[in-house]
Amino acid sequence: MPRSPRSTPPPVRFPDPWLPVVAPARGATAVATYLRAHLYGAAVGRSLLDRCISAVEPADRVRLVPLRAEFDREIDIAAALLRRLSPWGAPGRGLLRASSVVTLSALPVGPVLRDPLARLAVLETLRTLVVAKRSMWELLAASWVADDPAPGGDGAGARRDGAGTGGDDDEVGVHDTGRLLRGLAGQARAQEELLEQLRRTYGLAVFG
Repeated sequence: MPRSPRSTPPPVRFPDPWLPVVAPARGATAVATYLRAHLYGAAVGRSLLDRCISAVEPADRVRLVPLRAEFDREIDIAAALLRRLSPWGAPGRGLLRASSVVTLSALPVGPVLRDPLARLAVLETLRTLVVAKRSMWELLAASWVADDPAPGGDGAGARRDGAGTGGDDDEVGVHDTGRLLRGLAGQARAQEELLEQLRRTYGLAVFG
């Protein structure tokens, strides 16, 4: 006799894991997250700049040294903006530099070892970071941050009345923020052009 087909039991279904639904960051929260990520990138760039200065020839070293002060000022301004936007403030410069040291500790470029290909690599990496930095300043300059870096905050209202307190935060006052951001974008563009010149010079020297 033909066997009757057995009914297959349904597969065992486990309850779906509970996962919290996190709303995407918007507005000031998104800008603060964006700035925080760029701050750590800027610290890596500042350390890379020191490596590049140590690795290039003396004539080119003179051209790169002024970028140290520019990079430091840019980090201070980004941190001041972040302090206005985030209740958690901004990471200190010491923490930023310490995080970049771990990233660059194995990089074979410095005052003793000047491998030509490694020197080209750090110049290209630094130029890439500067391009990202320029893009950040341009994006912020085109956004609401240029008009009011701390919308609705007491600090923003005080600065609208001209009650500055001194220090880095005054440099990003409400009325001057757009002009400041555009100036930083132009400065980054000049840095990019300089690094491109050096990258091309040392790259052609490597390839013969």
